[in-house]
Amino acid sequence: MVRSLGVVLAGVIVVWYFAQPPASDEQRVRVVDPSGDLRAFSADVPSAPVPFRVPADWRPTSSTRTGSSALRVGYVLPGERFAEYAASTAPADRFLREITGAAAAPSLPPVDVDGVTWQQYVDDDGSRSLVRSFGAVTVVAGTTRGTATLEELRVLVRSLATG
Repeated sequence: MVRSLGVVLAGVIVVWYFAQPPASDEQRVRVVDPSGDLRAFSADVPSAPVPFRVPADWRPTSSTRTGSSALRVGYVLPGERFAEYAASTAPADRFLREITGAAAAPSLPPVDVDGVTWQQYVDDDGSRSLVRSFGAVTVVAGTTRGTATLEELRVLVRSLATG
């Protein structure tokens, strides 16, 4: 009986050994090119500032346009943190609840970024967002999935420019 158990155990070890993924099977971040969406959104909504000048080590991993009225671009930052730019011409209350995950009113005191005031929202899990209206456009730096620090959100806000 011990010999039979040894044979079964040897078989399990062999299967386990060959079932291991290769060392090169690490998950890689899929980088996308958001420039087409950024240009198109800028053309459709000229008053909306978009992130044309993000740092080179920020990897864009998602870019989604919803018609001509909304744009979302997500970035993986150094340290595997995440930040997102979102802008929409939709009613601000609904858009902010969806994007920030927070109540309709700002959660924390406003933040000054180079002399411009941005409202600060924090949702239940601690994700921080900076929000500002530009006419009919609401711009959010952060979002519910964001893990970026306040300083990284300031960098994202500083990267914004109109088309």
